[in-house]
Amino acid sequence: MKSLINRLRIVFCIVLLCLSLKNQAEAAVTATGLAIIGYDDFADSFSTLALEDIQAGEVIYFTNNGWNSTESKFNGADINQPAGNESLIKLTVSQTISRGTILSSTSNGTAWQWTNMGLIPSTGSFSANFSDLALENESDQIYAFQASVEDPLMTPSNFIYALHFGSASNLLFSDAEDSLTGNIPPGLSLLAKNAFAHTNPDFHGDSDGNHSAWGLNINDSDVQNLVNNGGTSSQWLNVIANSENWGAIQPTSGALFAAPEPNRAILSLLGIGSLLFRRKRPLV
Repeated sequence: MKSLINRLRIVFCIVLLCLSLKNQAEAAVTATGLAIIGYDDFADSFSTLALEDIQAGEVIYFTNNGWNSTESKFNGADINQPAGNESLIKLTVSQTISRGTILSSTSNGTAWQWTNMGLIPSTGSFSANFSDLALENESDQIYAFQASVEDPLMTPSNFIYALHFGSASNLLFSDAEDSLTGNIPPGLSLLAKNAFAHTNPDFHGDSDGNHSAWGLNINDSDVQNLVNNGGTSSQWLNVIANSENWGAIQPTSGALFAAPEPNRAILSLLGIGSLLFRRKRPLV
């Protein structure tokens, strides 16, 4: 009996440890937590897909100011220029956003709200407003990141995703020199697929002012395979970071898929628990 109580105590401690680690992991959105799956450079809108549950209380910023790796800052970001040279919009999560949910920047949901007007909190002498991202039709970037409440563009602390769509002359990520260019920020990479540059220059407008709207084709066979099977975050990022899976469509808000990923912490816990409670074989 005493041995059983000791084992129960051990399992209870493991449960508390797993819950603690889970809460720590949910303190910020990870670099595989969401992806940008559509943009409309005429309507100045975009869509994101939650690749993990995003907890209430999280705040995510999106900007089309290009990243300059040499200067380690967004293009134009300054204490007296809170919106940089381009635009900044804020997403506030009020209830848990379930994995598989598509969020359009054009509409609020019951679990999230967009801030696309009003002053950006800043300690500087000059003010600027949140706004929809004024996307350049020829070439631009969209970055998802977390930062301080004040001067968020100056204080990025957690980069989540980066999308680049460009013309033939600006096809890849590069250090921001103007409103058309931008690089990959820290913590993201082409290899991890949380930074994605369209290698097909058709996915943009042009210098003559022709606009475009593109998005992940939810009827594509690769996309449908993951919709039907749930798919891991890595599998989704691989499919999203393939221009062949995109088309001239704009995803709308709603649930794209609902099948959950296996919870590795729980599976590990069950494995440990089974070892702890496995009956000892009698000695022979």
